[in-house]
Amino acid sequence: MKYFLRRAIAYSIDCLLCYGIIMLVLQWAILSNLHPLLGINEEWFQTSLNVQLYVLLTISVPVWAYFTYFDSDKSSGTIGKRLMKLSVVDDEDQRLDLQRSFQRTFLKLLPWEVAHLGVIWPEPIYFADDPNVRIFTIVGLLLLALYAFSVVLSTKQQSVFDRWLDTTVLSE
Repeated sequence: MKYFLRRAIAYSIDCLLCYGIIMLVLQWAILSNLHPLLGINEEWFQTSLNVQLYVLLTISVPVWAYFTYFDSDKSSGTIGKRLMKLSVVDDEDQRLDLQRSFQRTFLKLLPWEVAHLGVIWPEPIYFADDPNVRIFTIVGLLLLALYAFSVVLSTKQQSVFDRWLDTTVLSE
């Protein structure tokens, strides 16, 4: 359980760091200063495709880039993993190349992408007359729970996506 907590804390640190940089800096810069230059207004955000594109480009891609780069052999781990003394390796105990790190990041963050769809489709929930909980939101949360439980239940303490990709998060 101690390993799971260290991993959860590392992930939380990374998420908070990404939130701080992306949401508070990048989003503030775009929404507060650049949106008129880009033709983005409240009406623009009422279309699901526009919102999905915006979220993908201004939130998802930067977060994917963070995890992909820092969990690869180009770095010594994400900030959270460094603080918690964890590292990601392949089945030969080698750091991941960028391609494998991207695959791991994509699968790891898939629950969040599915949950984004729940907030955005069929219409952005902010503009919905009846903003009920949506199936994609539930599926995203269930995937996240599956990932967490798979770490606890696995003999090698691997998440589902780590087993699929033959990767492991090691405690240093």
